[in-house]
Amino acid sequence: MTEPARPRPARSTAARPVVARPAATVVLVRPGPDPARPEPEVLLTLRPDSMAFGGGLHVFPGGRVDPGDGDRRILGRSRARDPHRVAALRELFEEAGVLVADRADGSPAGSDPGFAAELPRLRAALAGGELDLAAILERFELTLATDRLVPIARWQTPRAYPRRFDTRFFAVELPPGAELDLDPREVAGHSWLTPSAALGAMAAGEIQLWPPTSTTLQRLERAPDVAAIRAGLVLIEALPFTRDRLEGGLIRLTGGSAFGPAGRPANTILIGRERIVVVDPGDPDQAFIDLIEAEAGALGGRIVAIALTHVDPGHAAGSLELHERTGAPIYAGPGGAAPLPWPVTEVADGALLDLGNLPLEVIATPGHRPDHLAFRLPDSTLLSGDALTDRPTFVLPPAGDVTAARAALGRLARLGPNRVVPGHGPVLEDPAAAIRAAIEALTGARAGG
Repeated sequence: MTEPARPRPARSTAARPVVARPAATVVLVRPGPDPARPEPEVLLTLRPDSMAFGGGLHVFPGGRVDPGDGDRRILGRSRARDPHRVAALRELFEEAGVLVADRADGSPAGSDPGFAAELPRLRAALAGGELDLAAILERFELTLATDRLVPIARWQTPRAYPRRFDTRFFAVELPPGAELDLDPREVAGHSWLTPSAALGAMAAGEIQLWPPTSTTLQRLERAPDVAAIRAGLVLIEALPFTRDRLEGGLIRLTGGSAFGPAGRPANTILIGRERIVVVDPGDPDQAFIDLIEAEAGALGGRIVAIALTHVDPGHAAGSLELHERTGAPIYAGPGGAAPLPWPVTEVADGALLDLGNLPLEVIATPGHRPDHLAFRLPDSTLLSGDALTDRPTFVLPPAGDVTAARAALGRLARLGPNRVVPGHGPVLEDPAAAIRAAIEALTGARAGG
């Protein structure tokens, strides 16, 4: 078993969960250093070891939503009148000295050299409580550019912990000419890293990341700039939870805010009755994990294992919460443990996960991701993840491989499944035709693209 280091807050002994306080986090993005590989850099700040919550972690700037973030004077000078967005930009200014605001003529606040020179003093006064944000905006006739924030995630601290937050994650581009001015009380150091480099540093044990941070970095790996983030990674929260009972006793659930393609949350599959294996719990929303547990309870069984077709956040983000509630071990493909800062057992091609009522045969299907697996049930039903869906097969940059994806599809064809339950969308009742269409869609595609 590979178990990357993960900070574990003390568990609560209270009979009822602590109410999660609203919070906001901002991912500050700037162009990456390598023009040949368009991956941006993001700001990670190191929290001092002395801090009660998250000490020693590399995090994105952020904090709780304060009552003053709903001040009408601030909202009146904000393009998107949302206290969460105000909190994100206030915390960014307090911690890092970057003010995302515009002057009366529409130019960035920091483009005025005279005002830029004032920013360190204003940041210190704001962090020290000598000034509030409303006074700064009014005095200098600034508009808080809350409309530039891109909502990309929402995470809640697990219910067992005594300090809980319900945190909105936003991404925003570093304004032209902005310079960092870090608050030493909250920041012990900082790094500008590409998402891939940050995940590599975590896997090597060089830095520690909280699970929401590492998951956000996974999603950002495929976005070359803020425009791409806005186009492809905006969080969808309005979709309802759904439940379907499939032939063979399988139950398919979908969540409302999973980090999959917009409008296409991942399928979560429950297999078995007394001893249940859950495949791809991608949605970390507390209500969705409640739904998984309720379905297992209704079957009269218990969850004994969690299996991941791959560790993309849309399929794996809920596995930590489900593991912590049930104690069920998590299984993933070769290399799948590296980007997940929680306990994972890697399984190889041909392994048999004989843990639940129905054994799962592990089928390595790299291409979409190098760790991608499919699972075959005794009745020749295939759980294909994203190796095969009802839409054209695609691969994930930067590690995706079109050649490997084609080979994986050929292998699935030779297995001759009688039906395929994919990672997104409906059951594929004609697998042979679906595989042919997927291979055709990949024909001519650029390897790794």
